Amino acid sequence: MARRKNFNKAISKFHFLTKIVIVVFLVIGIFIGFEVCSWISLQDRFQLKGAAAFSIDVGADGGKYLYTEEGVEAVCFGRDVSDRLQIETDLERDTEGRYVIPTDKEGVYTITYTVDCFKFGENAPGGTIKRIRVFTVTATEEGNDNG
Repeated sequence: MARRKNFNKAISKFHFLTKIVIVVFLVIGIFIGFEVCSWISLQDRFQLKGAAAFSIDVGADGGKYLYTEEGVEAVCFGRDVSDRLQIETDLERDTEGRYVIPTDKEGVYTITYTVDCFKFGENAPGGTIKRIRVFTVTATEEGNDNG
């Protein structure tokens, strides 16, 4: 409480115009800081390279479809943070590092990407941002001509 009294006493010694100038400079500083942050993060992105969705026929490619990872581009506050990428999937990989999508039955398979940075990671204002690549294996309707 003593600090507050001392602070109020110190503030009351300032001239009225000095108080106005302090407030104006504070507002200008906040505005400039906001604009600089906006400018720095103008080129930020978190996006999949290549297609985000694949449609594959059941039985295609002899029971398995091989997908070669195209990657994700992640830039946060002007810095490339792709090295902080985390990949989550139930798909297995072959000896060459390609994802193996089983095509022996219908199903939906995903590869989920997250990146650990302030703008897109778990501490992001809206929560973790994810990018998802989807592989949909479906049966085709053979012999169904509508014409």
